[in-house]
Amino acid sequence: MRIIDNHQKEGVGRDFVITSIMSLTDGGIASSSQVSDEVIFLSNALSLLRDAEEISNDAFLEAGIIQGGLSILSSMILNGSSDNEISSQISSMTSKAEALRDRFPDLDAKIESHR
Repeated sequence: MRIIDNHQKEGVGRDFVITSIMSLTDGGIASSSQVSDEVIFLSNALSLLRDAEEISNDAFLEAGIIQGGLSILSSMILNGSSDNEISSQISSMTSKAEALRDRFPDLDAKIESHR
């Protein structure tokens, strides 16, 4: 949990776009299973949104990058990766999430409507 707290104090973690990332990093990450649960939620929500034609295929695919990043994060936690490695993964996801927000500004709200 120390990793995430330090990361946020540096100002990097405060502007997450996808609420899923923020909810997992806001107070630290409890376990890889918590992150895995969020990956499952994202997968289901994104599939429902795409099938209902509420999001484009492009939005679906680009949001999948965040989902994949969370899967990697879960594995890193499970395997005891170093603070630096986890921090780097979070920074990478943050950058991708910011780009996703700029391209699809209503995506987060649509995903969260399925929570």
